[in-house]
Amino acid sequence: MDREELLKREDEAWLESLKVFAALPPGRRDVEGVVPGWSAHDLVWHCAFWTGYAGDVLERLQRGEPAEVEDVSEAEILTAGRGMGWDEIIMQAEQNRERARAALSAFGDPPEEAVEWFTDDTFDHYKEHAAEIHTFNTS
Repeated sequence: MDREELLKREDEAWLESLKVFAALPPGRRDVEGVVPGWSAHDLVWHCAFWTGYAGDVLERLQRGEPAEVEDVSEAEILTAGRGMGWDEIIMQAEQNRERARAALSAFGDPPEEAVEWFTDDTFDHYKEHAAEIHTFNTS
């Protein structure tokens, strides 16, 4: 898949995710149970965080540095997200996805490692968790 197709798929998946998020009543955003122990708020932040992380990795790869995957605790990610409001996590998600998109765009022909990071931590991730939120919201 070339860079333009990756960017297109990310944009489409994000727009679909935003529709799912918008359909969720505000009173259900913090209700646990979308997946065990996690709310929609948690999952949206989780996606936002990992999109930003992928942006970091892509920037390192662009500079010719190793990905240097850090050990990141999901508990720490959740704690940080739970300290943020809904609008704040949506704004951070938007900023992180723009950074990941810019980092991918900096490659003429993205290497496979960059493609994998971008795919896994943007559109595949959005789709996975948006589907869970949709199911939660319609059950």
